[in-house]
Amino acid sequence: MEKNAKKLLDKYLAGNCTPEEMAIVEDWYLQLPFQKEAPNHSLITSSKQEVWNQLSPRNRSLKSVTVKRLAIAASIVVCMSLGIYFMVQRNATPLTAKTELKDILPGKHKAVLTLADGTVVDLDDAKNGQIANQNGIVIRKAKNGQLEYIIKEIPNAAATGSNTIATPRGGQYQVSLPDGTKVWLNAATTLKYPYVFAKNERLVELNGEAYFEVSKDHTRPFKVKTDAQTVEVLGTHFNINAYSDENIVKTTLLEGAVKVSATSGSVNLHPGEQSLLNANSARLSINEQVDIDKEMAWKNNIFSFDNDDLQTIMRQISRWYDVDVVYQGKITSEKYVGEIPKNSNLAEVFKILELNHVHIDAKGKVLTVTGN
Repeated sequence: MEKNAKKLLDKYLAGNCTPEEMAIVEDWYLQLPFQKEAPNHSLITSSKQEVWNQLSPRNRSLKSVTVKRLAIAASIVVCMSLGIYFMVQRNATPLTAKTELKDILPGKHKAVLTLADGTVVDLDDAKNGQIANQNGIVIRKAKNGQLEYIIKEIPNAAATGSNTIATPRGGQYQVSLPDGTKVWLNAATTLKYPYVFAKNERLVELNGEAYFEVSKDHTRPFKVKTDAQTVEVLGTHFNINAYSDENIVKTTLLEGAVKVSATSGSVNLHPGEQSLLNANSARLSINEQVDIDKEMAWKNNIFSFDNDDLQTIMRQISRWYDVDVVYQGKITSEKYVGEIPKNSNLAEVFKILELNHVHIDAKGKVLTVTGN
């Protein structure tokens, strides 16, 4: 199936769809009220263009929105405006959103900072301005909510100690480290780092997912250590997904060069490549066909699914909406494709996904997924 609805509609209009793809498009249309027959090309063209035109010129000119992402965003609007949603096969069983789901809101910027002396600071509640001063290094919360380290005086050479910033489920945060390296933390992520880096290296420890823009320092390599691997760089942009509940640790390089080392060996990555470390076999490999937009979607406040199964999707939902997920019965193995804004409430997420062959009940913070 095509990655987004617009491309699929374009293929349909050009007469290039496979029989399966034609069935999907026609199923979409037949879900509209009072429609009894398959659509003709002129109707689909007018429907698609009408919604596409609703995207404002201001949104189309945003530098941060790539052409690809704009097409996908328009596809989602097309689907929602026509009353249709991403599906993987015909005759999908619609998901009825429970009232409780509407009350489960998306995550936001929040994190907890633990200083070297054990002081705990709730960054969500902390006022803007200076939070602490550690041997001449001032920690402050900027107006945009970002955590910053500013060197006011050269720290004592004997100064040691680590800070830890942790985002809960339903939280994300950005921090600028003492060396100027910028880090974006996804939900349920912990980053530990010394407030004074060593003379020969800059070592941080990560559990969860984070995107790094490393400040260049040719005398001190920057190293990110996780439970299963170490990534070493001098100055570069990369993303690491190292959640303990995922079977694969993924390191995706956007700019520069990195070396990824594990017990089974090491690999060097070039921009646009991704290392895959199997948590069970410890096998380390390189993916040269990585979809950078998908890997960076979380940082751009988007859920991006590309042939992901239900349980993979639910793990992301669990982290962002701070809910627990339990399963009953046989769960579908169907794959899902699409993109959804992360600022949607949980009811909207499930409405857009329209999961096949499953039923979801919400009680408090627990989602029960029941298969057929």
